[in-house]
Amino acid sequence: MSPPQPPQQPKTLLGTITQVTQTVLAKVHFSRLALKPNARVPELWVQDAGSPKPEVYPLLGDRYIIGRSSKTSDIVVRNPVVSQTHASLSRDIHRPNTPFYLKDENSTNGIFRGKRRITSTPIRHRQTFTLGPPELADCVQVQYIDPPPWYVRAARWSFYTSSGVAGLVAVFLGVEWQKFQVRPFPISMQGPVVVYARDGATPLRPPFNNAHRELNQLSEFSPYLSNALVASEDSRYYWHFGVDPIGTLRALSVNLRGGSLQGGSTLTQQLARSLFRDYVGTEDSAGRKIREAIVSLKLETFYSKDELLLTYLNRVYLGIDLYGFEDAARFYFAKSAADLTLSEAATLVGILPAPNAFNPVQNYQLAVKYRDGVIYRMRRLGMVTQEEADRARRSRIEVNPRAVEILGSTIAPYFYSHVFAELEELLGEQLAREGNFIVETSLDPAIQTESEKALQNMVQTNGTQFGFSQGAVVTLDSRTGEILALTGGVDYRQSQFNRATQALRQPGSTFKVFAYGAALDRGISPGQTFSCEPFSWSGQTYSGCERSSGSIDMYQGMAQSENSVALRIARDAGLDQVVQMARRLGIQSELKAVPGLVLGQSEVTVLELTGAFGAIANRGVRNRPHAIQRIFDTSDCSDRDDLSTCRVIYDYQSDRSANQDVLSGEVSDTLTVLLQGVIRGGTGNSASLGLDEAGKTGTTNDNVDLWFVGYVPSQELVTGVWLGNDDNTPTSGSSAQAAQLWRDYMRQIVP
Repeated sequence: MSPPQPPQQPKTLLGTITQVTQTVLAKVHFSRLALKPNARVPELWVQDAGSPKPEVYPLLGDRYIIGRSSKTSDIVVRNPVVSQTHASLSRDIHRPNTPFYLKDENSTNGIFRGKRRITSTPIRHRQTFTLGPPELADCVQVQYIDPPPWYVRAARWSFYTSSGVAGLVAVFLGVEWQKFQVRPFPISMQGPVVVYARDGATPLRPPFNNAHRELNQLSEFSPYLSNALVASEDSRYYWHFGVDPIGTLRALSVNLRGGSLQGGSTLTQQLARSLFRDYVGTEDSAGRKIREAIVSLKLETFYSKDELLLTYLNRVYLGIDLYGFEDAARFYFAKSAADLTLSEAATLVGILPAPNAFNPVQNYQLAVKYRDGVIYRMRRLGMVTQEEADRARRSRIEVNPRAVEILGSTIAPYFYSHVFAELEELLGEQLAREGNFIVETSLDPAIQTESEKALQNMVQTNGTQFGFSQGAVVTLDSRTGEILALTGGVDYRQSQFNRATQALRQPGSTFKVFAYGAALDRGISPGQTFSCEPFSWSGQTYSGCERSSGSIDMYQGMAQSENSVALRIARDAGLDQVVQMARRLGIQSELKAVPGLVLGQSEVTVLELTGAFGAIANRGVRNRPHAIQRIFDTSDCSDRDDLSTCRVIYDYQSDRSANQDVLSGEVSDTLTVLLQGVIRGGTGNSASLGLDEAGKTGTTNDNVDLWFVGYVPSQELVTGVWLGNDDNTPTSGSSAQAAQLWRDYMRQIVP
C-alpha cells in the first residue's frame, strides 16, 4: 500500500483564497461536541419530513447557516424544499444574552410561522417555524429550545399566580361587598350577656339599666384612652388596611406550633364582627374570619381611621350592659370618658379581653395587672413619658361605690366567673367578649346557697383548730354532668381565685379509684388478694399496710385506703392503664406514669376529679362537667322579648362530648360497691348518710390537702370537697373534716 500523500498545496493566489473561505464556512461537527453534564445551552431542534424525531443542535456560537449545502451550511438539511443556503441564525457577539434572530437568506420557499412568511424575527423558547410553506408535505419543522433559569420561571409564575389571585380576590370582594352596606353604620343590636340559673328565670347578676351615651368626636374622649386602646389592641392600627398581615401571620404561626390559640384581629375587625354580625356570623370558623376581613377592608375604604376609632370607642362591649367607654367611665368612675386619667383609661382598656371577670370590682388585683400592662405598652410606644407611666402605676384604682354595690350582688360569683371562662371555650375569646348573649346555666340557687354556707361554716368552726383557711365544693348531676353548685373559695370579695377550677392540687388517695378501675377493666377480680407487706418498685421502697395485715382483697384495700395494696394493684394493671383510665373518666391535667401517681402525686382540679367520680356513678357514661346548657344570640331574634325566637348557637345536648361510654356498667357497679365500703366501715365513715352513698377520702403529705369525693347513686348527685391553704402550708386536719363537710352539706340538699 502506498503511503498517504500530503495535502496538495494551492499553487495560485485564487486557490489560497478559496481554501481559506471553505475552511471558514466549514460545517460545524455537532456530533463531536461534548458538553458538561447539566450544561444549559440553547438548542435548535430540526425535524425533517418523515423523520421520527428531531435532530438536536446545541448553539454554542453566535452565527449559524441553515441549508441543504454541506459546504456553506453549519446545519445541513437534506430536503429539496430547503435551499442551498436557506436561513441564518445569529445574535450580537458582544451581547451573548440577547436572543437569536432567524433570517431568510433569499430562500426559494421561505420561512413560515404558521401561515405567515417572515423575513427576520427574534426567536423565543418553544417557538416553531417551518422551512417552506406548512402546506407542503416535505416542509421542515424548526423549533428553538432555550428554557429560562428556574428562578426566572419561578418569578414569572409567581407573577402570573399573584396577578391571577389578585384578580380573583378583587372579583370576590366586589361580589361580597354588594351583600352589606357600611354607610351609614348599622344600628347595633346592643344587649349584655345575661346569665340565668337552671330555672331560666333567675339572673345570676341583677340587670343594670344604664342609659347609653355616645360622644360625637374623637377629641371629646380623654387623649389617654385612644392611645391606650391602640397600644393594647392594635399597635399597627394607623398603617394597616383593616387586616394586619404581620399580626395574622404571627397568630397563625403560634397556632400551627400548638401554642395557645391566637386571633390576630385588628380594631377594625373587632368592629366589623360587632356591627355586622348578620353578615359575618357567629360560628368559630375560617369562613367567619374571611367575612370579617371583607367587612374590615370595606370599612377602611369608606371611613377614615379616626371615624372607625370613634365608633369603636362608642360601641365596644365592656361588660354588664355597658357599651362604649363613656358608659363604662360613668359606671366605674362616675365621670365622663373625657376626664379619665391615664390610670383609669388604662384600667378600662385592660378589662376589654374579659370585662365580666377583669373589672376592678370583682378582681382588683387582676385589673391592676392588666392596667399596668397597658401602661407599659404605651410607654414602650412613646405615648406617655416615664414619669407619667410611673405616676399612673402607683395610683390606686378608685371605683364608684355604686358599681361595687351592683357587682357585689352577683349570685354564685365563682360559678358566674366560670361561666364566662366556659363561654370563651365554646365560642372563642373574641366572640365571647362581644355581648348579645343569653346563657342558660345548670346552677341550682338553693343548692349553691347550701354549698357556700357549708364551706364557710367548716372554715369558721374548724379552720382555726385544724389549720386550714380555704376550700372548694362542687356538686354535679352525675347523670348529665351539669354543675349544680360551684364554690371556689370562702369569700369571693376577698379572693377571686377559683379553687374549684383553677387550683391544681394533689388528690391523695382519691386517685386510687383509677388504679382499681384499671385493674377491674383488665379482668382482675375484686376478690383477688394482695399482700400487705412492704415492697420496692422503680427503686423506691414502700411501707406495708397501716390498718390491715396479711393478704387482703380489693374491698378491704379500698375501704382502708391501704397504699401498698393500691400500688400492687396498679403494678398488676400497668401504670399506663391507670393513666388511660383517668383520662377516660375525664382527668385532663398532666399525669406522670410513675408509682407515686397511684397515691395522688399528680395534681388535678376539684371539678375534673368530681366529674370523674360522676362518670363512675353514672355506670360508666361520662358527661363533661359543664355550667352552660344553652347559648342564645339575642342579636338574632324575631322577637327580642321572646327567648324562644332567638337563634340557639350552642346546646349541650348536641355537644359531641355528651353521653360517652367510657367504662362498662359492670366495672362501674363494682367500683361503686368498693367505694360504698369506704363509708360503711372504712376511712370515710364521717361521710355516712345511710343512703348507700359511695366515696373516697384523700390526704396528702403533712395533711396539706384534705379531700372527700362521693355520690349518692339513688339521687344522681356527686360532690367533691377540698380543704387546705392557698400557700400549701401543712394543716393538722385530715380527710375526716372534708368527709364531715360533705355529710353536713349533702344532708341539706338530698331530698
